[in-house]
Amino acid sequence: MRHKYSIIHLGAVAAAAIMGLTACADFLEVKPRDQVTEDNFWNEKTDIDQMVAGVYLSMQSEGFINNCIVWGESRSDNIYPVDNLQSSEYNLYQIMRENLLPSNPYTKWINFYDVINRANTIIAMAPIVSQRDPAFRESDVKAIIAEMTALRSLCYFYLIRTFDEVPFYRDAIQEEEDVQYLPASSFDYVLQNLIADLEAVRGDAIVHYAAYNSNDQIGGLYYTTANRATRTLIDALLAEMYLWQGNYAMSVQAADRVIAQKRADYEEEYSQSTSMTTSVPQLMTAPNGTQIELYQVTTANPAIVHNAIFGGSGNSFESIFELAYTYQGSGSYLENTAFGRLFGENKAKDSNRGAGFFTPRSEIISEMSAKSFNFWENQYDARFYCNIETDSKYAEGKIRKGVASSFYIDQLPGSGLPFDNTKGSAYTISSFQNRNMIFYRLTDIMLIKAEALIMQVTDETTDENTELMRQAFDLVYLVNARSCTNRTSYLNSGRPYARQRLLLRELIRKERNRELMYEGKRWFDLLRYAKQEGSVEIVRSTVSSKVSSGAGGGTFPSMDALFWPYNKDEVRVNPNLHQKSIYAKDDEESYSSGNE
Repeated sequence: MRHKYSIIHLGAVAAAAIMGLTACADFLEVKPRDQVTEDNFWNEKTDIDQMVAGVYLSMQSEGFINNCIVWGESRSDNIYPVDNLQSSEYNLYQIMRENLLPSNPYTKWINFYDVINRANTIIAMAPIVSQRDPAFRESDVKAIIAEMTALRSLCYFYLIRTFDEVPFYRDAIQEEEDVQYLPASSFDYVLQNLIADLEAVRGDAIVHYAAYNSNDQIGGLYYTTANRATRTLIDALLAEMYLWQGNYAMSVQAADRVIAQKRADYEEEYSQSTSMTTSVPQLMTAPNGTQIELYQVTTANPAIVHNAIFGGSGNSFESIFELAYTYQGSGSYLENTAFGRLFGENKAKDSNRGAGFFTPRSEIISEMSAKSFNFWENQYDARFYCNIETDSKYAEGKIRKGVASSFYIDQLPGSGLPFDNTKGSAYTISSFQNRNMIFYRLTDIMLIKAEALIMQVTDETTDENTELMRQAFDLVYLVNARSCTNRTSYLNSGRPYARQRLLLRELIRKERNRELMYEGKRWFDLLRYAKQEGSVEIVRSTVSSKVSSGAGGGTFPSMDALFWPYNKDEVRVNPNLHQKSIYAKDDEESYSSGNE
């Protein structure tokens, strides 16, 4: 069997993959090219629709989601290995020791280039199909090109944040002879092109897709607007990409468009309601006047936010883009097995005691009962009780965010803590793994905007700086207050962070960690902070205590060590792709693996 590499997927054969063929089969051997060709497949809009569904199906694969979480979370300070990880998942254990080898299968980027080439193929073929099918209007073509551009850009954004420099191409590879072995393009070059691509198609993208019905839904892949790439996703991507680029004013503008769209969605969905309940978003007002509609916890129901966003069927009001995992009919399910492996399966190995391969850092748990806060600010933060199922001594725990389908956090009078999450009944875990993979949601964008605002503040005392800090403080205040049942005890406008740039910047960073914990964001955030400061020190001081040795003989000796090595097979097959010097000595090393 030939190997699958990043630049050699056949777009035409990709159509076959969504017509009953398994994703793990070799694309070059699945179906002869003369059986799936431009002449006999690319004729109608339904052919494009099938290909679009195939893109989402590829993104929902275990390999794709595994990499999203492992690349974005495993090296962070929030995640520690379970006790038996060395024997049960050695490759992941090596990553969490910062022993990154080019032979590690988690360095493979095949799943992302698969999606990229599928998207490239649709972008190339949609205008041709529109000439053959009069029902396929120009506006439809532009909308699909915008949708595929967003998903392609999302994939490349993951790749550059993981590997730094990567091969970058927009051409569709439809024949074996089309294969090009490209050199890696720089982080900045790829990011600049992604931003330009998204800005070019933003106006063509759909804002709201029609609700699911049996006539337009393909394969149970999307049910609401949140399950497809929309204009709001493009704005979310632009907000974060501009933040990474250091173009903070443009990041704020893009984030404002997301927030404005959510305000419009709220007005359309809830403004005429005469029976508003606490289970729907509520208008919140910050000390300096900023107003945003968000779900809010209550003392009587501290789990309401988690149930709305992560529980039930997902796809909450606050969601911008998430992949749906759900019942498919006839007793079958599309399952998020990646979350099951990493965070905790419902029928996990006994040796893991119901946990996955990841476990929370013990200090995240113990500080709550000790009330010596670093990760958390106080004991009223419902996110702690919902994110983690703890033991009765608050010494260790299991990640339940991304696993539980419902959360029931009990009040615990007289214990010194307001709530109890040590009981098994606090979380409902389905018999199948049906938690959605959330890529962007509203509070994520609010904190991106807060960071972009504070990064524009200088040391001078000016009216402009004061206003920027007020706006940033309001955003972090709202994100925090909506999850804390005792809102008056924390984050009022008299606190010093509201007026001091460095303190406020640190508050924003901590709040982002609390809000997005275990969502595949933390390592990328630490990397961005290091790039902003031009130093690895923030990563070294935050993470190094969990590893015994680091890449290159020391823990994070340089900025290059924050990125991953290229997989050895990619370097071997592509003469124009050269291993990073810090990993070059390890390029021929290998170790036994259950994943090979």
